[in-house]
Amino acid sequence: MRILTLKPLVLLAILFALVAQRSAIAGDIDKLLALPEEKLDIGIAALTLAKEFYPTLDVPTYSSKIDALADKVRWLAKGTQDPEQRIRVLNTVLFRQEGFRYDRNPFSRSKQEYYFLNGILDTKQGICYTMPLLYLAVAQRLGYPVYPVAAPDHLFVRYVDSMFKEQNIEVTSGGKYFPDEWYVEDFSVSPRGRKSGSYLRTLSYREFLGHLVAANAFVHAWHRNGQKALLYLEHAARLEPRFADHYANLASAYRAKSKVVTGEAAVRYREKAEQHTAKAKALGFVSAEEIAVGRKTRGG
Repeated sequence: MRILTLKPLVLLAILFALVAQRSAIAGDIDKLLALPEEKLDIGIAALTLAKEFYPTLDVPTYSSKIDALADKVRWLAKGTQDPEQRIRVLNTVLFRQEGFRYDRNPFSRSKQEYYFLNGILDTKQGICYTMPLLYLAVAQRLGYPVYPVAAPDHLFVRYVDSMFKEQNIEVTSGGKYFPDEWYVEDFSVSPRGRKSGSYLRTLSYREFLGHLVAANAFVHAWHRNGQKALLYLEHAARLEPRFADHYANLASAYRAKSKVVTGEAAVRYREKAEQHTAKAKALGFVSAEEIAVGRKTRGG
């Protein structure tokens, strides 16, 4: 599901008060955005961003929950260096022993807790954003070379090892392997989207931080804080400048903003919307509608 797409009509409703509204990123998040790749802990980063909506969230306590999961994997893995065995143990602990699962309810995207790491740790349920997030957080604590990968409307993870063939891990299906070709077909990945690196490219942790920030933008929009949503989307695009969806979301946001101002400001925002639309298209953006049409055509 495309969890980070902000529909134009929703944005139009939340952006009415933007002219007089000011917004800034919290200090802890600002420091987080400045961290280099080697100092980024995905678990801490996700919890720091979640604290914006859960002010009483105890980051060390939730971080220790990630450590506890990693310890269980470490004990069962018994120091194995074999990628297949490592993945099997990770899947066993997370999906079989601990019972984390993908919530297939059609209304699952309407639950705020499903957009944050503390939410999936509390409920043991998530969506195609938080399931990979949890997997990454645990794998990183173990020192496993597991990294995020974006497809249109979807995220999965990849175990990066040149000697290991079956690298893709579909965490919404209990950690099963699916080849790149499956994602190309099922999510209608365009040749341009793949060539540009927008989709199916292994991401760095810092690039994935763009997804975390964009999730906060989505929830800020829910809370009718349009200016902050827009600010976070801009940050997301800077963190992951090759991801088409960020620009498609920005285009929708600026197009909506152009409708609540007049004169030169309206013209300027429309121009920004057009620029972001062009950027998304150049990167091979695939819409949720295109995915649905492709699946219907194939009988999926």
